[in-house]
Amino acid sequence: MRLFWLYGYQGVGLADLLSHMGISRQSLYDTFGNKRALFIRVIEHYRATQLTQALALLERDGSPLANVRAVLHFFEQLASDPSGRGCLVANALVELGPHDPEVAALLEETLELLQKGLQRALREARRCGELPARKSPAAISRALTNSLVGMAVMGRLRTEPPLLRKVFLGTLCMLD
Repeated sequence: MRLFWLYGYQGVGLADLLSHMGISRQSLYDTFGNKRALFIRVIEHYRATQLTQALALLERDGSPLANVRAVLHFFEQLASDPSGRGCLVANALVELGPHDPEVAALLEETLELLQKGLQRALREARRCGELPARKSPAAISRALTNSLVGMAVMGRLRTEPPLLRKVFLGTLCMLD
C-alpha cells in the first residue's frame, strides 16, 4: 500500500512492487492477477483501515458535532504528513478517476461512505441542537467531503502546514 500511496499507480513499476513485497513476478500474477488488480485491493485495504478509522470517529459517544470536527482534524493531519503522501483515495481519483471507470466507481463509493457518515452525524447534531436548523446535513456533508479531498490533494502537493491549517479552519466554518 505504501508504494502506491507515496508514488501513485503510474509511479510504481512492477520491479519496485516485486522488490518491496519480496515476491516473484509469478507470485504476484498468481495472487492478484496483475498490477491493476493489486492496486484495487490496495484501495480496498485503505478503505478498510483509514476510512474505517475516520468513520469510527463519527460513532463516538458525546457530541456529534465534535465528532465531525475530529474527522476534519483527522484529514488535516493526513494532509499535513511531511511525506506528502496525502490521501490514497484522493490521489487515485486525480490520477486514474478520469481514465478507469472501475477504479473511479470504487473511489466514488468510498467517498460516498465518508459523505454518508458525515451526513448521519450532522443530522444527529441538528437533532441535538448543535447544528442550526437552517443548515442542510446533506449539503454540508457533500461540501465537507469535497473540502477533505481538496485538503488531501494540497497535502500531496506538500502545501505548507500553516496554509493547510487555514483551509481546515475555513472548512470548520461550514459548521457554524
